[in-house]
Amino acid sequence: MHSHLTRQQLEALTLRWEQWESEAATRAQKIARARLHLLFLVFRYGGLRLGEALSLEPCRAIDTVTGMMRVSGANAREILLPLSAMRHIRRILSLPQAAKPGFLRFDQGFVRKKFYAVGETMDLPAAMVGPRAIRYSRGLELLALHVPMPLVQKFLGQQGAAQLRAFLKFSGGEACRLLAGQKAGLESAGHNGPAAAADDGTNLFFGVVSGISSGMRKIQVELTTFSDVRLTALCSPEEAGLLELHENQVLSAHVDPARIVVCAEKMSASLVNCLHGVVESLHADMVETFVCLGLPDGTTLRATLDTRAVGKLHLVEDKKVFAYFPAGAVRLLAD
Repeated sequence: MHSHLTRQQLEALTLRWEQWESEAATRAQKIARARLHLLFLVFRYGGLRLGEALSLEPCRAIDTVTGMMRVSGANAREILLPLSAMRHIRRILSLPQAAKPGFLRFDQGFVRKKFYAVGETMDLPAAMVGPRAIRYSRGLELLALHVPMPLVQKFLGQQGAAQLRAFLKFSGGEACRLLAGQKAGLESAGHNGPAAAADDGTNLFFGVVSGISSGMRKIQVELTTFSDVRLTALCSPEEAGLLELHENQVLSAHVDPARIVVCAEKMSASLVNCLHGVVESLHADMVETFVCLGLPDGTTLRATLDTRAVGKLHLVEDKKVFAYFPAGAVRLLAD
């Protein structure tokens, strides 16, 4: 379900909040609306959680010269606010009331009600204009601007798996679509590097690092894809260092088509990865046979097989098969 604001809608809503504040009639209303407008700005440009924003002491947390905002708590971080936001933030923080403790302290239900009311003046549904939706829409806006996912995670203060998954599932998995589109765009543009191995987007998976085990020479990485497919990959300590590998990190992975073993039946094998799918197409020459398998989540897995061995499998289109491959066939890619 689409429940995020596009960049154009975010800009329109930002202008509507400016107008809404300016429409205040009494002094008390001017102060109240300025406080709520400041909350909107830290959601819109800072990606703060509602609880983080309500506990913020803005005169201490925001450097009005540099635009740096320091967020404390379990997900402490520093966020650089854009110049376009600082113009209004400086104005609001110049109010005498802003220096008093609890300037942004409101009841959470009251805040949501006011945000819904402002959105309603633009015929926007409540699901799209609440604090959480604005925070996540900012994250999606950054992804659309090609900000790497690890930086978006840091920006939103997402350290736990549950926090990350909530963002990835928001608005029908819009973040997953943006990530897939970015990677496909890099490949079609002919970029060099590991990602170029997946020249048409097949054998490319996106997911979250769900486990890491270190050996003497290799590091084993468990990757849970956005459609809950579990893959096991191997990398060297040097590669892990370059990736800044850690749990709950979003990574993409490419499976080497030449190292995939296709079987008509499930078998006991030493190959750690096993996926089941349906044969979508077969293309063969005298040496190689290229098999495209459709996986249950809609992903295409391409395998390159020895033509002499394919005859024994009796492969035909729409046949259900199993694809096995070792952890060494899975290469982790940095965004």
